[in-house]
Amino acid sequence: MCSMNKANILVAPRELKDQVERASRVLGCEASVADRLAEDVTFCEINYGQGISSWLQIATLNSIALGEVLRSSLRLRLPTGAKSLDVHFDPPVLFVLLARTLHNQESCGITWSCDTEMTYGSSPIVSVHLRSDTSPSPTTSKKTIDALSTGLKVSLHEWEQLNEIASQFLMSEEILDAS
Repeated sequence: MCSMNKANILVAPRELKDQVERASRVLGCEASVADRLAEDVTFCEINYGQGISSWLQIATLNSIALGEVLRSSLRLRLPTGAKSLDVHFDPPVLFVLLARTLHNQESCGITWSCDTEMTYGSSPIVSVHLRSDTSPSPTTSKKTIDALSTGLKVSLHEWEQLNEIASQFLMSEEILDAS
């Protein structure tokens, strides 16, 4: 699915996920990390915006810094029996790496708030407050339903940058033949 105007292009969420996954593999991420990162970026682009631009920022990190950023984003867990928890990040973590995990926790009855009022994918997050709540939130948003049915409007320039990186991902014939 591809449709364009001057500055935007309409893409299917699956198309975005696939391109981010390929581009992440080009950066040296293992398959499971690239898949998680692609899910995070796609979720963020749909629900908060700036998912692709955030990924492009992350793509400029060296492999050691990238590993640190990805590991720090995995710390968002409310320990069993705990009523609340403050998670601090030093250096700050881009919201794109936290949004999907926080949304998933909402479906388990955990509410959250960030130190940043306006949370877009590129928002640097210094801390997140998690709190146990009794009422789980719905898991599928109207934004997700709309994106799945009509596509997702993204920046043409960012889409072209992502495609340029993703195009470097090659699979050997041996791998393709085995699948």
